[in-house]
Amino acid sequence: MDRKEGEAGMRSFMKRISIYRYIGKSLYRKVLFSFSLIIAFIIFILVFDFYTRTAADLRSQAVDSQVRMTQQSASTLNAYLANVKSFAWNYFGDTDFHQFVRGMGTDPEGQSSYRGKISNFVYNHPIVSNVVISQMDGFSMRVGGMVSTSITQDEMKRLTDIAVEANGKGTWLSTHMYSFSPDQLDYTLSYVQAIRNISLISPGPVIGIMAYTLSSESLKQWLMEIEGEGTNRAYIIDRQDGTIVYSAMMNERGRQILSAEELNITRSVSKGRYYRTSSTEDQLIVFESLGHTSWLLVSEVPARLLTQSVNDLTKRTMWIGGFTLLVSMLLAGWISSRTITPLKELSKGMKAIEKGNYSVTLPIRTEDEIGYLSTSFNRMTREIKRLISKVYESEIVKKNAEIKSLQSQINPHFLYNTLGIIDSIASVHGDNRVSMISRSLAKMFRYNISGEDISNLEAEFQQIRLYLSIQKIRFDSRLDYSIYLEPGLEKVPIPKLLFQPLVENSMNHGISRSLEGGTVRIEAMRLDEQSLQVKIWNNGAVIDEERQKWLISLLHSESVDDEGKSNQSSIGLRNVQARIRMLYGAQYGISFSSEEEYGTSFCMTIKTSLSEQEGERDEYYRS
Repeated sequence: MDRKEGEAGMRSFMKRISIYRYIGKSLYRKVLFSFSLIIAFIIFILVFDFYTRTAADLRSQAVDSQVRMTQQSASTLNAYLANVKSFAWNYFGDTDFHQFVRGMGTDPEGQSSYRGKISNFVYNHPIVSNVVISQMDGFSMRVGGMVSTSITQDEMKRLTDIAVEANGKGTWLSTHMYSFSPDQLDYTLSYVQAIRNISLISPGPVIGIMAYTLSSESLKQWLMEIEGEGTNRAYIIDRQDGTIVYSAMMNERGRQILSAEELNITRSVSKGRYYRTSSTEDQLIVFESLGHTSWLLVSEVPARLLTQSVNDLTKRTMWIGGFTLLVSMLLAGWISSRTITPLKELSKGMKAIEKGNYSVTLPIRTEDEIGYLSTSFNRMTREIKRLISKVYESEIVKKNAEIKSLQSQINPHFLYNTLGIIDSIASVHGDNRVSMISRSLAKMFRYNISGEDISNLEAEFQQIRLYLSIQKIRFDSRLDYSIYLEPGLEKVPIPKLLFQPLVENSMNHGISRSLEGGTVRIEAMRLDEQSLQVKIWNNGAVIDEERQKWLISLLHSESVDDEGKSNQSSIGLRNVQARIRMLYGAQYGISFSSEEEYGTSFCMTIKTSLSEQEGERDEYYRS
């Protein structure tokens, strides 16, 4: 584990180093990075200062606003509840009303009178949905505008039992009801109070109950006004167990949302606020008691909403800062480019000169110090180019004359041997082989004097094939040969007669000196994308050890002078080595091996393309 962490840390470190190097290698990037860093730092300081100075104030204002809203809503609901209780209490002590309740089923005039009074109360208090006056034997009178809402018999029995048990004390309860259709269950709040027959001596028995049902739609609308359009939630909570008495969502009724610790806080004071911490998000809890009930009005506000305004303002500030940073970077880049672009062009020009391109010319954009540098650079490149051209032309003339001299040394030796063959066969045999030799020789002469110094491997191998066919007539069964040119190498450019002397040496020093004769095999194969190898192998007479040492010394010598140590047979080999080094470079050339068991092989390594210098030399002499 430690090793993996170490490797990850090293990779991170190397990545940072590479970024620093990337920026450090360009003056333009350094200037642009510096401008961006300064502007970004200023924007960060401004945003940080703004956020720290205003976030606390805006948060406090949001909390105070939520507390005021909860208090105002609680006061409004308290007023509703107090009006209902006051109205019910007036009838609780009214003896005429008691008499009406006892004979409610047989007193149409009383029903009309009290129905009007209660209807007037309901009309002036829209939050009240229905009022039910019920005798203990089940006869009841229902008054209210929401005639489509009703309480089930079971729920009404539950309310009656609670009212009787309270013995005349009014109680607020959460109540099930049907709204608009028998299968649409809803719930609301109801105030129930028993009606007792009060005499001068003592309270009498319970003769009926009053049930005031609040409008579910009005309660929901009231809660939604508290919740607003955000993610705030508002509930009416039972202070005793922390369960929901009423909320805008029916399925939440009875769910406990206050913990034991929170209940202790709400029981000690009538109103207040605190923060709740949870795994999802923190919340501000604001609560206030509702009248003389055991209920609380509780508001839940996500803590993030308290600073939403400052967060939004901070985001806008950051967007503006980012846009300002972008514009500043573009402006800084434009200003920097006016100064740095000429310097970049000067740097590219210097790199081009390092690579040997002396034709580069810089544009003159200004007349200041940078413009003077560009002008001086152009003047310098022109002078360097002129001097190089002068030296280059003299070198081309010298090397071309040297190559022509070396190439001319190859031809007489072969012509001498070939003419000897023609003379011998013509005088002894007198057959048509003389015609074939003459035709082959004519093709070889025509190729050699065609005027082009550069040919290709396919044409060169054809010349070797003609040469070996002539030698085959001479040696007959003593000579076998094979030629292989790897596909794709046919058009590789090569100077004329570059490796023919090696084939001649194989014949003259290998096959001709062996009584049994032998085989000559010539192969051209690619080594890589830039080089190839031509191998000339024969199994004739091998080279003795002393001559091998002499040949190694000859091939590694850089001089092409005879120095009196070579003979006629070594001229071709030494000339080929010299041509290869002049054309392709010192890393290319000829190597050989000669062993009794494996035969003698000469390997010539060259490039698959001629250098630009060689191409220019050839063009120069054709002109």
